[in-house]
Amino acid sequence: MKAYKLHEPKSLANFKLGDFDEPTARDYEVKIQVKAVSLNYRDWALANGWFGYPGEVLPMIPFSDAAGVVTAVGAGVTKFQPGDRVAVNFFPDWADGDFTAAKVHRSLGGSTDGVLAEYVAFPESAVVKVPDAFSFEEAAAFPCAGVTAWHALVEQAQLRPGDTVLLQGTGGVSIFGLQIAKLFGAQVVITSSSDEKLAQAKALGADHLINYKTTPNWEDKVRELTQGEGALYILEVAGQLARSLRALKAGGTVFQIGQVSPSDEAPNLRMVPLLTQRLQGIYVGSTQMLADLIKAFDTNQLKPVISEVFDFAKVPDALAHMGSGAHFGKIVVRVS
Repeated sequence: MKAYKLHEPKSLANFKLGDFDEPTARDYEVKIQVKAVSLNYRDWALANGWFGYPGEVLPMIPFSDAAGVVTAVGAGVTKFQPGDRVAVNFFPDWADGDFTAAKVHRSLGGSTDGVLAEYVAFPESAVVKVPDAFSFEEAAAFPCAGVTAWHALVEQAQLRPGDTVLLQGTGGVSIFGLQIAKLFGAQVVITSSSDEKLAQAKALGADHLINYKTTPNWEDKVRELTQGEGALYILEVAGQLARSLRALKAGGTVFQIGQVSPSDEAPNLRMVPLLTQRLQGIYVGSTQMLADLIKAFDTNQLKPVISEVFDFAKVPDALAHMGSGAHFGKIVVRVS
């Protein structure tokens, strides 16, 4: 089979396409012909050496999000059969229940081989069925960014109508966050450096738009838009924690997810206990969360937002596009 392997970080030239043996479906595993994979900012950061790979995992198959068709099942598999359309969870060992260190020890495309290959095999507990309503490209968009937003806003926040959510930028997590927040009747404030992207966000239901280039003190604008109170929930993906805390409502929660830009300043945490605010880390989620997310989108006839689709031979171009920040929503690679 064809697969990409990352041989050394710090350069996209180290993504090399080669021929490798196909995996087999061992006991309680399913073998999947991969049809599409989606990119996350994490993939670009790992490829460029922002996070260190343990030396023993390189060379490795990168990327974490895939959808495809089951081609074989191992002994003991009861949930799937050849021909099923499926998506794979980011954490192959986190099927359900609360977060534990053991459940997130293996992360696809990080501490263990990922999905940028024509065939993969994973435990059936790490796989969910995909309704026919979704293309493979759309199905591949759900696992990391979608589950992250679902984990924060639904599992943790238990979002209610009228709650105010602040979203930073228009990448995968934020756009899934926008769709989920509007599904639950929340008010959404979203930031971007592009008026064109803000217009796209408005078309998806965003209530308040902030261009942080023309409004550099965006945290003050958030308070103005919320009658001085601030946002009840913030998906913090930009590395702007100090500003996010100033934009946060008393009793509200910042969900710390990522850092796509250098931090502007050290956050002052002394007032957080007095204002009963909460800082909650979110590290993707479980297979059950992925199943719940897909069901919610299917039931409500929502589709993931796809920015660009690249061919399998153009993975370096897809990564470069991710690094440029020009996308709105998800970037996808069509595998076969």
